Amino acid sequence: MQLVLLMLLAMRSARADPSIPWTPTPAARHALELLADDGGLELPLTQWPLPRTAVVHALDRLPRELSPALDTARRRVLAELRDASAPAAAVAVRNRGEALAGFGDEATPGSWATARSGTLVTPVFAAQVGARIDPDTRPSHAGARLRLDDTAIAFEALGAQWQAWSHRSWWGPGWQSSLLLGNNSPAFVGAGLQRAEAGRSTSRWLSWMGPWTYELFIASNDDPMDSFLVGTRITLRPLPLLELALSRTAQWGGHGRPQSLASFLKMLVGRGVNANGAEEAARDPANEMSGFELRLRCPGSGCAGYVQLIGEDATHNVPSSFLGLYGVEAWSADGRHRWFAELVDTVCGMPLERMRERGCAYRNGDYPAGYANAARWIGSAAGADSTVLTLGWLDAERDLLLRVHAGSIGARVGVFSIEGDPVHSGHAFGASARKSWTWGRATVRAELDWLQIDAAQGRRREAQAGASVHVPF
Repeated sequence: MQLVLLMLLAMRSARADPSIPWTPTPAARHALELLADDGGLELPLTQWPLPRTAVVHALDRLPRELSPALDTARRRVLAELRDASAPAAAVAVRNRGEALAGFGDEATPGSWATARSGTLVTPVFAAQVGARIDPDTRPSHAGARLRLDDTAIAFEALGAQWQAWSHRSWWGPGWQSSLLLGNNSPAFVGAGLQRAEAGRSTSRWLSWMGPWTYELFIASNDDPMDSFLVGTRITLRPLPLLELALSRTAQWGGHGRPQSLASFLKMLVGRGVNANGAEEAARDPANEMSGFELRLRCPGSGCAGYVQLIGEDATHNVPSSFLGLYGVEAWSADGRHRWFAELVDTVCGMPLERMRERGCAYRNGDYPAGYANAARWIGSAAGADSTVLTLGWLDAERDLLLRVHAGSIGARVGVFSIEGDPVHSGHAFGASARKSWTWGRATVRAELDWLQIDAAQGRRREAQAGASVHVPF
C-alpha cells in the first residue's frame, strides 16, 4: 500500500522519453558505483534493470570535468549504453556443468545463441526485439528452447515507464547473490511499471528520499502450475552514504490456487497470506517473501558494507524466518579494482535468531516446484539451506573477474531440489574466472567454473568452461 501511495505522488514527475530497461555488465556496474560513491551520481545502485534514459539523465547531471578515474568510468557506461541500443548477435559454446552464478553471469548451463534488433524510439513508445536459443532447463524436457530475451516495449505516462519485457532482474546490493531475484533462472516474460526517472524528486514531499525508484511487475512462471511471479520494490538513497530498499515477491495463482482479481488485490495488500491451518491455507492468495536491504559507504574512503534480509515467513504481518546476505566491498583510488567478500545464508532464521529451520527456504506446500522458474532457483544460485562465502576481485581495465567460494550446499546448486539431496549437497569449495577481450567491435569472453561438493553419496565435481562472442552492428 505504501508503494502505491508513493507511485501516486511520483506521477507529478516531469515527463521522460519512453525507454527500454537496461542492466549493466559487472565492469559497467563497477563504473556506476564509482561515479555514485566518489562522483555524486544520483542513481540507485542496487536494482536492475533501470530505464536507459534514467541512467543517461543521471550521467548528464554530472559535472563536465571529472577526475581521470571517474571520466573513464563515465565513458565506459556511455559506450555500453550505445552498444545496448544497436543491433547485436552473440553465440557461446560451453558444456552443461553447474556453477555458482553471480551478477552478470549467463547462468543457465550449455551453449546458446542470441540476436536482438536495434532500439526503435518514438515520441510514444520505445521497442526492441530479441531472441535466444538455449537448452531447456526443465528436467522433464529435452532439446532446445526459444526465448524472447532482450525483447521489450515501453510507454511513458504519468512519470512511469509502462513496460512489457523478457529479461532477468537483479534486486540487491550483492555481487555474488541476490536472495529474491537473481540471474540463475531463465528470463521471465512479464509486464509492469518503473519510475521513469531515478534521480531526486522535485516534490517537496519526496525530495528527502534522494535518488529513488520503484518497480511493480507480474511475470509468467515456467512451473508445472503455470503460476505467476509478482514483484514490488522501492529503492532510495536518503543520504549520500546510505542506500535502502524494501522488496517483496509473491508466487500467485496457477492450477489449483485462487486466481481472481480479488485474490490478486489481497496478495498486493498482504491480506490472508502466510495462513495457519487448512481452512485459511485454502484462501491464502500467494506464497510471499519480503524484506529489506541497505548499503552503507564508508565516510571518506573507498569501501562499503551491505546487507540483504528477506523473510521467508511472516509473524503478525512482519517478515520473519530471515534469509541473509552480508558483504563488504572496496575499490582502488584509480577506479581500476574492486574487491568484495560476501556471505549468503539461505537457512531460515538469521544466525542470531533462536530457531534455525531447514527445509523452509524457497519452498512452500502450495507450490511444490519451489521458488523456481524452469526448475531453477529464482534467488541465490546456491539454493536453499546453503551457507557460502565468496571472495571476489574485479579488474575493470583488463575486464577480469576472479572469485573463490567456500561453504556448504544444502540442496543443489542452480537446480531446485529436495532438502538435503544426498548426491548434490555437502561441504563445497570452488572457483570461477571471467576474462573479456575486445577486437574491433567484437567482445570475446572466456569463462571457467569449478566446484567440488563432498556429498553423502561421495565427492562430486562440477566444471563449466566456455567462450562467447558478442558483436554489435
